[in-house]
Amino acid sequence: MTDRPHPAGGADRPDRPQYPGGTEYPEAEALPGGYHLPEQQAPRWRPASGPSEAADEDAVAGAPFRRSTPARRKRIPELRGGGHGRLIAVTVFFVMATGSAADYIDPSTRAFWHLLFWAGIGTAAVVSLARERRNAWEPGPRWVWPAAALGGTLLAELLIALLGSPVILVASVVVGALFLFIVMLFG
Repeated sequence: MTDRPHPAGGADRPDRPQYPGGTEYPEAEALPGGYHLPEQQAPRWRPASGPSEAADEDAVAGAPFRRSTPARRKRIPELRGGGHGRLIAVTVFFVMATGSAADYIDPSTRAFWHLLFWAGIGTAAVVSLARERRNAWEPGPRWVWPAAALGGTLLAELLIALLGSPVILVASVVVGALFLFIVMLFG
């Protein structure tokens, strides 16, 4: 290597100091980013040799660029959901399933289904509240959870009383087919 100035920090650039060896930073100082040069810099190339030098531990690729400090570990924030689409879909499915099977099951079984539905909605509300607190999100509307629980139950019972189970079953099949068509249309 010659002792002429390095083109990146040469004499023609007065804003950059020139150090021996052509680097912008002197070898005694720490390099930016926590990198440091090893104590003995390995040569750039090695002649072909036997197995004794192949097992040399110092001949690791990238040895001149080891970090002395760990890289910054930044937690990737979790993104908030895009709305209450799943809540609406579960409520509509519950109304369709309960209304379609109303004539074929006992009222006590239907009441048990309503309790399970309320428990599921309550669990989803608690999970949503915990995610808001854990990720420091702004609080979302709270009224949607009890509205879905009570609205789904009341709508199912109202449709059962007004229309009957066979009509609800046919309407559920039509609504389900229309939903699948829209999903397949827009992907």
